[in-house]
Amino acid sequence: MLKQAVFLVGGRGTRLGPLTDATPKPLLPVAGRPFLDYLIDNAARQGFSDIVLLCGYLASVLAQHYAGPGPHGSTVRLVVEPEPAGTAGALLYARELLDDRFLMCNGDSLFACDLAALQERAGEADRTAFLALRRSAPGRRSGTVRLVGNDIRSFHAPEENVEGPVNAGVYVIRRDLLDWIGPPPCSIEQDVFPRLAADGRLGGGILEGYFIDIGVPEDYERANREVAAVLAVDR
Repeated sequence: MLKQAVFLVGGRGTRLGPLTDATPKPLLPVAGRPFLDYLIDNAARQGFSDIVLLCGYLASVLAQHYAGPGPHGSTVRLVVEPEPAGTAGALLYARELLDDRFLMCNGDSLFACDLAALQERAGEADRTAFLALRRSAPGRRSGTVRLVGNDIRSFHAPEENVEGPVNAGVYVIRRDLLDWIGPPPCSIEQDVFPRLAADGRLGGGILEGYFIDIGVPEDYERANREVAAVLAVDR
């Protein structure tokens, strides 16, 4: 079982306007508690004891909030990118801390899936990266993937209007993925995953679970109504 969970928390969150002027998007309060606290608590309760935060914007605020021990006996460590490096480039700055295999998650979205089941399926597929997928989402905000068995073959942008499963922002990654990262800024979703798919090194599987992304105002408001009930965690 994996012990390391890496969270991408370096983005600016421009779509939320002044809400993120002084607060990193992952620390925005949801039902009176920072959103990222829910994610870390959920991971720690499922056995992830080494939490790594890939920080950028307002990293000092994150450092202050997560000083000290993490929940459920976990340790929280921060890696700060000196300039925006993208979702793949940020991993390069954490190179010395990364395990051979680790969980990687977006810090502004929650996919409440069974992480043990995800690890089992990723182990069976044995790919450089394995993506947790959710069934086709309503609306056209999310792109889709073409899934054949356990292999992701291609990606489709929202405007292509192609039905299929959706990337849920939760991945099991082997450390050798770092060899596929180009000079920053580099996006794991746009620059790395499509190349892995073309080379037969990208797996994926559909899992069930509640999903929300707080990146736009309407979904941030919805998170305030729903997340605390979905994840009944200790404060």
